[in-house]
Amino acid sequence: MKMPREQFLQVVMDAADLDVWENELVSGRVTRNATKVYAELGYTAQEVGDVMDNIFAIVHPEDVDRMKHALNEHASGKTPKYQCEFRIKAKSGAWVWYANSGKIIERAGHPGAKHLIGVTYNVHARRQQEEELKRLNLELSAQKAQLEQLNASLHLMAMTDALTQLPNRRLLIDRVSQALHNAKRTHQIGALLFLDADNFKAVNDQHGHEVGDLLLKEIASRLRSAVREVDTVARISGDEFVVMLENLGTDAADAAQKTRAIAEKILECLAQPYLLGEVQYTSTVSIGATLMNEGHQGFDDLCPAADAAMYEAKKAGRNTFQMFEPSMPRGSL
Repeated sequence: MKMPREQFLQVVMDAADLDVWENELVSGRVTRNATKVYAELGYTAQEVGDVMDNIFAIVHPEDVDRMKHALNEHASGKTPKYQCEFRIKAKSGAWVWYANSGKIIERAGHPGAKHLIGVTYNVHARRQQEEELKRLNLELSAQKAQLEQLNASLHLMAMTDALTQLPNRRLLIDRVSQALHNAKRTHQIGALLFLDADNFKAVNDQHGHEVGDLLLKEIASRLRSAVREVDTVARISGDEFVVMLENLGTDAADAAQKTRAIAEKILECLAQPYLLGEVQYTSTVSIGATLMNEGHQGFDDLCPAADAAMYEAKKAGRNTFQMFEPSMPRGSL
């Protein structure tokens, strides 16, 4: 036996958990209540009443304007149907998410009376899942940011001398490689200066390693102030520092003269007395330098020459500067 159409539609609505309602827009009267929804929330149809304002009274204040806007958009013909998601306050005090979907019609025999017919269905589980997913995404983003920050810190630690916060040997090698790569395009000449603190062992022996560390930190600070911002100051071992000068021009003789001028400035700066805690100390350095250009392969190609020049400065009486010459014996660092 064929099921009556109205009964058939009701079965379909029940199976889909849809609750049908109808409102008369001009009067604001509810002509058919969403009774299943109200029962689910703990209300009777009488408690909700038969006017739309009563329904708005139990909708979350943040959602009322959105509901009215969606309704006005449909009523003005801007949207093909009315759709909105919102929260309704249950009798228990909990806020439950629902969704409305409806359409405005004019019933026969009621000219000018616009009726909004639609369905309401529970979307609370989906919204909770979305909120949980949003929370997890925010948590994941925060963890990713923390991981990136940690990786950056680890990278910095791997490239930085822990005592002086200067670039270490590894970062210096990278910067020399980059400078030589740039020189192939610009043909600019640079220089590598090796500096060794004179009689540094005596500082540790007389005053202890704590004072020795203070001296190294002060040397690092003075070196940074003595060179240009574009230059690199690195600490590569206990009392050995390297300064890499870039963009000294394309003429070798002029670049050598500029290198000598910077080295003399460094010597003067580092020869000034140091106040290391309660200890006043005077220290000097010996400096050896070699020019670097596009023909060099990298740091290992340059360091024997700069190291040889530095040892020649030591032999010449310390607190002095020597530019590498081919006649100097080369060692390895």
